Amino acid sequence: MIVQYLYSNKKVTLQDIGTFSMSSDVVIPQEADKDTVLPENTIEFEYNARAGVDEGLIDFIVQNSRKIRPLATSDLESYVILNKQFLNIGKPLVIEGLGTLQKTQDGNFAFAQASISHVTTRETPKVVTEKVIERIIFATPPKEKSNGMNKIIILSTIGLIILSLLAYEVYHFISKNNVDVPSEQLSTETAKQENIVPATVQKANDSTIQISKIVTKDSNSFYVVIKEYQDLAIAQKRLEKLSSYGNNLILTTQDSITYKMRMPFKLPLTDTLRIRDSLSKFFQAKAFVELP
Repeated sequence: MIVQYLYSNKKVTLQDIGTFSMSSDVVIPQEADKDTVLPENTIEFEYNARAGVDEGLIDFIVQNSRKIRPLATSDLESYVILNKQFLNIGKPLVIEGLGTLQKTQDGNFAFAQASISHVTTRETPKVVTEKVIERIIFATPPKEKSNGMNKIIILSTIGLIILSLLAYEVYHFISKNNVDVPSEQLSTETAKQENIVPATVQKANDSTIQISKIVTKDSNSFYVVIKEYQDLAIAQKRLEKLSSYGNNLILTTQDSITYKMRMPFKLPLTDTLRIRDSLSKFFQAKAFVELP
């Protein structure tokens, strides 16, 4: 395109490189099968590192290549940048029908004109091929087979749903009963209301914690024992953590050796097994039922 435009316009500029000029008395034949001998000094080159974009060259490319103007501009810019990089590393730029451009040691560009040209000013018609119309298939494409990862995702989702339903069931029972959780220090008045006798136990650091002893008579229907501990400090720490989540739990002992973390319920005894199983799954423990 560059040489064809030069032959037609007698002048072409490459951005940041320079301008090629052709003598106006040279006539290039339009036949593609004939070579043209170029006399000496037919084409001259003027180096210009600040040469701008040749808008006429871009218009010529658009008209002859059927490309949109932004694409033609981008292609020309890429061509110039790439070849300028080659020139900077000492590789000559050879333009067929025009000549050879090479960078000199002083930073300029030296041009050597070609002696023969077989490039014509007439653009060869493009061969237009008929596009093959593909047969449209309306059948639904087969589904891809699910791999192991899809199965893992499905099982994980089902597991999360089951755990959510279980947590909701436990929360429903706790909210329905609305059982008051005793504070860390059980007062004598609270112990009387709940029929609990306070017993003082010494911790390792000599601080006192009141752990309740269950008497025979109790207003609760039954208790579900979540966990048994032999160490008071561990039992107290676990109770504080689970109670902070909103669970109604009580820490009790009968012999000051074994400490039970229990949840009280005022429900019919027919619900004991269902509640026990739910709490076992929720707390991941082997819970069991105790009656007052």
